[in-house]
Amino acid sequence: MSSLALTRLFKAASRPALQQSAAMSSASARKSLGTNVHFTEQLEDGSVFVSRVPKNLPQITEADLPPALREYKPAERRPLTNELKHAMTKLRNEDPAHWTVSKLAKKFEVPPQVVLMLAPCPKWRREEIQGQADREWEALGYKKRLIRINRLRRRLLW
Repeated sequence: MSSLALTRLFKAASRPALQQSAAMSSASARKSLGTNVHFTEQLEDGSVFVSRVPKNLPQITEADLPPALREYKPAERRPLTNELKHAMTKLRNEDPAHWTVSKLAKKFEVPPQVVLMLAPCPKWRREEIQGQADREWEALGYKKRLIRINRLRRRLLW
């Protein structure tokens, strides 16, 4: 027998085996593959789609979930009067080192973003903070500066 005839015979003999393996059930696929196969499906082009995720996910109700850790309470919103707004800006301008954004937010019971909009840090305080940061930068050695610059460069690549 020639090698061409042997090749044709081998191909003909292996075709039903391929079709049989392609049409295998989910249970047999699960056993043979050793993985959690939920279903297999024959596609139009003859390939086999094997899914390890269930086709229909189970519906989860609130009763299926564990109990809540704490009760949800939406934040109470009370409008700020003009007097409160002026008091906030006055405190912030008098002593911005003491009356920080977080302290003012707690005192007036508002989010920190509201404090930032209504009572921003005074310009002289911002310049003071920037000057202090510049002095700290100048006090750093060559290696520390290089490390911080490289850290900033890496952060910009995010």
